[in-house]
Amino acid sequence: MDLGAFCQIENLEQIMKDNNIYVPRLRGLRLMKDESPLTTEEIHNLAQEIGLYECSCLCECNFNPHACVYTLSDYTNQLKDKYMTFECGKYGPKHTSPISIKWDKLHGKKRKAFKYVLRHEQAKVEKQYRCWNKYAGQDNILYIHSRIGGNNWEYYNGDELEKQAWFIEKVDDAWDSTYCDIYALIK
Repeated sequence: MDLGAFCQIENLEQIMKDNNIYVPRLRGLRLMKDESPLTTEEIHNLAQEIGLYECSCLCECNFNPHACVYTLSDYTNQLKDKYMTFECGKYGPKHTSPISIKWDKLHGKKRKAFKYVLRHEQAKVEKQYRCWNKYAGQDNILYIHSRIGGNNWEYYNGDELEKQAWFIEKVDDAWDSTYCDIYALIK
């Protein structure tokens, strides 16, 4: 959930009314003219962070407990090194010490699964923030954060939203796909 956008709902709700915009399960609003694009490095770091988090979740589920070593490790060049670090406790895992994933302990299907999770999660982050960067700084764009991402899009008739004159684009949130970011054209 985007807490910064959540705090702006009361201030920007009138803009939605003035432009005949209704989105169910509204969780936040931002005027894109007040936002800045993210750098390629910031997007890359976010993509690595979510990929590492998802891989640590695989370890938590006993996918391969021997691949998880709770130790301090260098955070740089994670994908090139044989250790990959994730700061646990930041987004949900119960451990308070950093986790390292030992690539040499992962073989065959398990290693492929970890690499798939990394690529898949990183692609979602890159898609979300490429979309953000496309509209950042534009005067006539409203960012709408809503809890109708993923399968909720169909349940809440998202195809009807796409037909509205104000609708520009929608992308699911990389951290929680039950949320989505909708970009709307305003006057």
